[in-house]
Amino acid sequence: MRFPVAATILALAAACSPARADDGPEKQRTECVSRENTSAYADARTCENQDTKQDSIEDRKRRTLFRSWLGMADRVQASQPDWLSPLATTSGRLKQEFRYDIWDQPSAGGNNTYHLGGNKGLEFITSSRTQLLLGIPTYTLVSPNGRPGAFGDLPLMLKVRIFSAERTEGNYLLTFILATTAPTGSHRYGSGEGVVTPTLAFGKGWKRFNVQSTVGINLPTGSTTKLGRQIPWNTAFQVRARWHLWPELEANCTFFETGRYAGNKQLFLTPGLGFGRFHLAGRSRFSFAAGMQIAATRFHTYDHRLMLSVRVSF
Repeated sequence: MRFPVAATILALAAACSPARADDGPEKQRTECVSRENTSAYADARTCENQDTKQDSIEDRKRRTLFRSWLGMADRVQASQPDWLSPLATTSGRLKQEFRYDIWDQPSAGGNNTYHLGGNKGLEFITSSRTQLLLGIPTYTLVSPNGRPGAFGDLPLMLKVRIFSAERTEGNYLLTFILATTAPTGSHRYGSGEGVVTPTLAFGKGWKRFNVQSTVGINLPTGSTTKLGRQIPWNTAFQVRARWHLWPELEANCTFFETGRYAGNKQLFLTPGLGFGRFHLAGRSRFSFAAGMQIAATRFHTYDHRLMLSVRVSF
């Protein structure tokens, strides 16, 4: 009986041994899968590195374009007079600047009318001869007993330099300006129609003294009878004094050709004082100006407007 048992055990062992021999191919397949996974991981890392490299190249291109734009803007500003912008007269200079104005004037019923923004905003140079203004709609508030405040129309402006010369080369400029307002304001403080204002700006300097002037015409795109056409003519006399001071006197005149005030004209004398430009950080410079518009004609639509202007150039 022992021999058959031993023979049976040996037979079972022989039958089981081929099954264990299959471990070789399974191990080989596992190693192959492992190598495939490693290759896929390496490919993924390679793609990731390529994406990172591509992003780095694009970032460098963007930085190069940005630096080129700033360099171009520097050259444009260096080839023109370096006068400080007047309070009410639009400067013919091409500028890189953010400007925000605040006006305060007496109004009926013991109120004061505040204009926050002054139709200014972000000015930036787009080419060797052009500059854009993306303005901020002026917010008008009548206090303490006036109507609720609201925003006015959206101001936009294009400047095209015709010619200019820096201070040591003649100190003059001539610029065409196309300003417009989009009728985005409320019914109380918006015009309800677009207004286009083509303007010619010119200026000349003599050492520390300069004269800057603009003349244009307001052309409503609709409701001409209501809004009318006006010819604004502004001139600023300015001196560059010591300690970054810029005293000025402006004559701001408007001729009403058609509309509600047709045949009238108003003239404001605007004494003011500017300060700047003071270094902030990097390319940034800070300046501001303050003054008051005083009516010099019997007819006027407002009087004693206090003006404050804050600018950051870059």
